[in-house]
Amino acid sequence: MLSKYKAVFFDVGGTLLRVEPSVGHVYANYARPFGFQGSAEELNQLFQKEWANLGGIESLGKKSGEQAEKKFWKRLVFRVFEYSGGLENFEHYFEIIYKAFEHKDHWHIFDDVIVSDLLRKLKQSGVTLGVVSNWDSRLHAILKSTGLAGYFDFVLASAEVGSAKPDKKIFLEAIRRSGVSIGEVCHIGDDIRADIEGANNVGIEPILIDRNQKYKKKDFAIVNSFQELL
Repeated sequence: MLSKYKAVFFDVGGTLLRVEPSVGHVYANYARPFGFQGSAEELNQLFQKEWANLGGIESLGKKSGEQAEKKFWKRLVFRVFEYSGGLENFEHYFEIIYKAFEHKDHWHIFDDVIVSDLLRKLKQSGVTLGVVSNWDSRLHAILKSTGLAGYFDFVLASAEVGSAKPDKKIFLEAIRRSGVSIGEVCHIGDDIRADIEGANNVGIEPILIDRNQKYKKKDFAIVNSFQELL
């Protein structure tokens, strides 16, 4: 399925990696010593709600740099715990949780990514591989700790580029770095707006990874597993 491409771009969250076991569980485990007594499920729901309210990492817009990233995350995490009365020494908790998500302990490579061995096979066949992800600068440390970094020729995190999918700029920068023409590239991701619309915006062929089979047949390629990409 990918044999016609000279470069393949990948989204990360929901495509290559997911939080293990969930954002709420990780938040809750680290928050117990700081006085939190609620449930992980409650934190998951609040995280999703506040992520949507703040507009996700896309809300950084053209801002870039760790200071802007940490300000966004601090505000988000504070609002998540505000519902249960906040935490004792929130500043200390935030520094701990911010660093915690750099480590592989809290990330799981999707099983089909591992079983398919797709990244290694593409790399061996000379295909240029890139990451195009709405993420902050911790993405590099996460990919390194999970063992994925070595597969990629470049990694573009939206908060570093100052452009978040579906904006054109981050995709155009990926095309520039890949050194191939638009017709020789595809982008694989799990989000209709960010990945599919974003790729279409610059004329790159998109492929949706839809592991939970949420979508019916569309006017773009859909796969339910990385093994279908072989």
